[in-house]
Amino acid sequence: MKTIHIEKQNSSIFVGESYLNIKNYLPEKKCFLICDENIYQHYSEFINQFDYIVMGCGEGNKNWQTAEKIIDQLLERGADRNSFLLGMGGGLVSDVTGFVASIFMRGLEFGFISTSLLSQVDASVGGKNGINFGKLKNMIGIFNPPKFVICDPVLLKTLPKREVRSGFGEVIKHAFIKDENLYNFLNDNCEALLNLDPNLMENLVYRAVSIKTEVVEGDPFEKGERKKLNFGHTIGHAIENNSDLTHGEAVSVGMNLACQLSQELCELSDVDAKRANDLLRKFELPLDHDVSADMINQYLIKDKKKNRSAIDFILLKKIGEATIVTLPIEELKTKVIALCANPN
Repeated sequence: MKTIHIEKQNSSIFVGESYLNIKNYLPEKKCFLICDENIYQHYSEFINQFDYIVMGCGEGNKNWQTAEKIIDQLLERGADRNSFLLGMGGGLVSDVTGFVASIFMRGLEFGFISTSLLSQVDASVGGKNGINFGKLKNMIGIFNPPKFVICDPVLLKTLPKREVRSGFGEVIKHAFIKDENLYNFLNDNCEALLNLDPNLMENLVYRAVSIKTEVVEGDPFEKGERKKLNFGHTIGHAIENNSDLTHGEAVSVGMNLACQLSQELCELSDVDAKRANDLLRKFELPLDHDVSADMINQYLIKDKKKNRSAIDFILLKKIGEATIVTLPIEELKTKVIALCANPN
């Protein structure tokens, strides 16, 4: 097991720890476990040890209605300001659990057992919690870190292959923006990683989480450097919300489009742009989409990262080095139209 501690958030991530040891990390408080229907189906024997609440699966449940239902059940079961919430699941469960914990009775402590690769390397780490508002992702939320996150590679074995690939989309993003050595590790070990080799996966999750926690430690409220973690996400979210692509798949498409803009605006070399696309293909992630430029641009106008008439867009100088470029919305919309008209 490897431990990473985020000092400014007083939050710890335990990579390689068994979820079965969770009681070693729970405080002496009444604990309520929140999971979704899929997780309950796989781990009911474990979950039945707790006072648990089961929510629906899928992005359509990341909303006010789900948060209200959880709060109703917490009240019915006597939860108070001294209770503790434990989210067991992927990014959907961690986002909703952290959001409910942050607003219920003005704030409860909470922690996560992270069951998906996407959640282990990204969603459960860093203190972002939130729900969607209509089709707008994470429009309502708060920065509030969990006390701990358990990242057990054993839990990844129940993931569908498509969800595994989706998680690799976020790992690859970390390599693109911050660590060329991680790019090389992914490139050299692709087949074994896709087969979830336990030793390699523990190493991979640790490296990815280390990158994210270093960024979060320096910029907990996303005022500067942390914005780079949004590489591929601005357009990726628009595509995700208007297609049947998973989050990681949509981010993969967003990264491809961002690389094309990086060639135009940041002199990203043709060699590095090809290396980026080759790695995405190697992990069986898509580069193309069928969402219209108009649909993407409608989303960009409402993106939460927009600041008046401009948006901070993340581009690459080279593999392992990202930069923040402030683009006027109208200019970005024009570039989106061109990208959609001339796909790479």
